[in-house]
Amino acid sequence: MSQSREVAADLHEGTGLRLSRAAVPLICLAQLMATLDVTIVNLSLPTVQDAVGLSNAGLAWVVDAYTLAYGGLLLVGGRAGDLLGHRRTLMAGIALFTVASAVAGLADGPEVLLAARAAQGVGAALATPTTLSLITTLVPAGVRRTRAMVAYGSMAGVGITLGLVLGGLLTEYLSWRWVFLVNIPLGIAVLVAAPRVLPDTRGRRRRLDVVGALLGTGALSLLVYAVIDAGAQGWGDGVSTASFAGAAVLLAAFAFVESRAPEPTLPLRLLRHRVRLGAYLVGGLLFASLYPAFFLLSRTLQDLRGLGPVDAGLRFLPIGVGVLAFALATRRLIATTGPRLMVLVGTIATAVAAVALVGLEPTTSYPLVLVPCLVGLGAGVGTTFVATAALSMTDVPEEDAGIAAGLLSTFQAVGGSVGVAVVASLAAARTEQLLGAVDGRPTPAAVREALMSGFGRGFTVTALLAAAAVVAAAVTAPGRGSAPRGSAS
Repeated sequence: MSQSREVAADLHEGTGLRLSRAAVPLICLAQLMATLDVTIVNLSLPTVQDAVGLSNAGLAWVVDAYTLAYGGLLLVGGRAGDLLGHRRTLMAGIALFTVASAVAGLADGPEVLLAARAAQGVGAALATPTTLSLITTLVPAGVRRTRAMVAYGSMAGVGITLGLVLGGLLTEYLSWRWVFLVNIPLGIAVLVAAPRVLPDTRGRRRRLDVVGALLGTGALSLLVYAVIDAGAQGWGDGVSTASFAGAAVLLAAFAFVESRAPEPTLPLRLLRHRVRLGAYLVGGLLFASLYPAFFLLSRTLQDLRGLGPVDAGLRFLPIGVGVLAFALATRRLIATTGPRLMVLVGTIATAVAAVALVGLEPTTSYPLVLVPCLVGLGAGVGTTFVATAALSMTDVPEEDAGIAAGLLSTFQAVGGSVGVAVVASLAAARTEQLLGAVDGRPTPAAVREALMSGFGRGFTVTALLAAAAVVAAAVTAPGRGSAPRGSAS
């Protein structure tokens, strides 16, 4: 019997009951740190640019350096937890993330800041997959695991919303540096508590698939970089085209090596399971829809409505309300309705809200239109992320829990990166097209109209991506009563 099975058995016998109750909030806090950092930087970027002397291209890399390191190393982070121990990997990731946050907060030049952001991405890539695998190995199946999954799944929406609000508040009332420094007390809390409440579970001991890990990391890193470059330079840019080609070659080599490796980094059988693959696709498509939707909404509130960072951030609070309300509802419903219905409800709620945003105008009523849309997006997060987290672990052997969780995080991270790059570039192209057709210097009214037209095109794409998530949920999710075996055994 593996160590993780022994831990689960101890929990069933009651000896670890207090431990489990302390562990789940700690795991959720670690997950919150990673998701918080996705959005907390966004509203501080103009201030950061002035403070450290970043060019416009360099400013984009404040976000992209984190995304590139995070997306490229998620598979390695997931497998590291299986091989080296989930608690140990979580603590290593949080320690690196915390130190990098301190360096970023104290940076006085662009080079140090960008290097620290990349290090944050590496730390998050180690920590994020481990949080979900810890829940599936530590918390016994049944009501308690359902509650833990709900808490875990709601962290994504809470982190995104809290990041937008905190980013504006910290930037305006303290300093942009606190956008990074706020991670230090959170990281210290996790590092102090983890050895006391988390057993160090792991799968069976085996060799590290070095070649597969290098190929997988290279393929994902090149893919994320290609998307980032194409979004900034255009989809016909030579560098991005070469990067896409390189990513395809490395991905093919990765699949070849993994199919023949005795102990692969990514067991390809994990992708042949219809339910798990559906969860991965839904997660990727939803992030591809939600992240650019948040980006466009932030631009609309600040560029077209003239709101400051705090006012713009506070406008996103209804998302958090939707997340919490529907996550709590999901906890009660998923046991009786099954995960399929929850996935469908969540994706449909997201799609309806995304479609409603297509006609957004600068004068659109915030309380009558935007608030329901934001609550709808939150409802999608609160229901779907909980269900996909559970479905992604369906029938997963405990020794592969880390890599299965890493796959879900990888689909989400790459989906979000691709979505933002595609939507932002399409919106910018539409805006430039309209401004280029204006004789002479465009008036402020013409600029606003061109921006809104570009944003409208972007919102159309986010709606299509959300609709694709609905289709993926309907086609691949299990039916009523087919609860994830990994959650019930």
